[in-house]
Amino acid sequence: MRKAVSILIILLLGLSLVHAEAVDYYKEEFTLKVKILQNGDAQITVKTSMLGPKDRINQEIAGILNQTNLSDEEAIAKFEKEQLDNYIASLANAGIKTENQTFKLASIKEDNFTIVFTAYAENFANYYSYNDYWEMIVDPTRGYATIPIPDTGLPQKMELHNMFIIELPEGAELVDYPQAYTREFNQSKFYVRSKVEGNTITITSDLYLEENLSPEGFKALFGEYNAFYIHYKTPYKGEESYQPVKTEQYLKAEISEDGTTNLLVRETYFEPKDQIELMKLQINLLGVQNVTNMILQNYLQGMVAQGIQVENANATILGLEKEGPLTIEANYILKNFTKLVNGTYQYSFDPTLLNPSQLGYRAQNAINQSLKIEFILPSTATIIEIPQNTSNEIKGNKYTLTTLVEGNKIVITANVSVRYGAPFEDIQALLGNVTRAYIRYTLPENSEGLDLTTTQIAGIAGAIILIGLAVFILKRR
Repeated sequence: MRKAVSILIILLLGLSLVHAEAVDYYKEEFTLKVKILQNGDAQITVKTSMLGPKDRINQEIAGILNQTNLSDEEAIAKFEKEQLDNYIASLANAGIKTENQTFKLASIKEDNFTIVFTAYAENFANYYSYNDYWEMIVDPTRGYATIPIPDTGLPQKMELHNMFIIELPEGAELVDYPQAYTREFNQSKFYVRSKVEGNTITITSDLYLEENLSPEGFKALFGEYNAFYIHYKTPYKGEESYQPVKTEQYLKAEISEDGTTNLLVRETYFEPKDQIELMKLQINLLGVQNVTNMILQNYLQGMVAQGIQVENANATILGLEKEGPLTIEANYILKNFTKLVNGTYQYSFDPTLLNPSQLGYRAQNAINQSLKIEFILPSTATIIEIPQNTSNEIKGNKYTLTTLVEGNKIVITANVSVRYGAPFEDIQALLGNVTRAYIRYTLPENSEGLDLTTTQIAGIAGAIILIGLAVFILKRR
């Protein structure tokens, strides 16, 4: 998904999503003030006011004040302390470290329930050397562009008025920011307006959402909206903090004329080192044999679903007792690993190694992933098709695929490297022309094999059989 799910959503959704339940008419005003410092840290103030309905506000007030053995002042202080702790914890879980936090219940009237949160937030804006600019995420949709919407829609009519006031550091040069935008669907509306005065950007958005607005309606309002960022340049460079991701995948298939395949699959995880060490700890806690059995069970099920007959299988996890790479290795004896389609045996796989949508709108890691495949065919095989050599480079992001044939052995190597901060569009351009790869060969007519039609094989997932233990999750932003 290219749209950014704002790192501030937990904070910035305020009250509107928290109380997304059946009420007559929900109305809210929201203001975010941000003063960004030269190092990307910021002083932030968030003000959220629930203006209706009155019965909903009165329920909130009653829930706060109706505390046994507490005066109203003590009950409010208790509420403020609990909410402050929740905000700090939620932001920390979202990767935002804050200091000098305050939370105040500024108004507790039946027509105006207002809370105010302030904090000093570290790395509120991030520097990307990839583009040589700073980036701050801002979400005029208040999260409604990305949250899942039930088929029946959200149960209440809503009116949200939002203001984002962003003060850039002294000497900053504004690159881009959300511009005017208007979308309407039936009685629902989404407006964005913005202006720049000196080094301050003011963005306002208004959302009018009719009761039970359908997913189609949300798509009409927000589906094309993508202005979630403020970009600016400064004379000084920021510090980039990210983890490299490095993996190697290896597959060796020795195929006999009788249709038996000895298959070796190995995945090695090199970085990020701290997450790899954490995974080793988790494997040891769960029990190495238990995890090994789980790996085998999952992938044996996958093979059987693909029509592959498994005659023997075993797996090993290496590197658990020392620091360094984690390797998962599996050996299989298989029948029908390559499929006989209209008289030709074939094996297909996705050689991209990376799905751009996994990374969100921008790579938050430096990624290096490689693959090596060795296919050893029977001596009587005639090679019909192999993957073509290809290479591509976009702004330092690189992809290569090379195929070598040595007698009856086919060796394929592929590598993809992605720079930290590379946007979705560049990664998509890097891999967009890489298509599914095929190895095809024939054997003498008396060789064994179940011939499938093209239609029959369409449902067989011929992708590479990876062990697939999710040692780490690529960081998204």
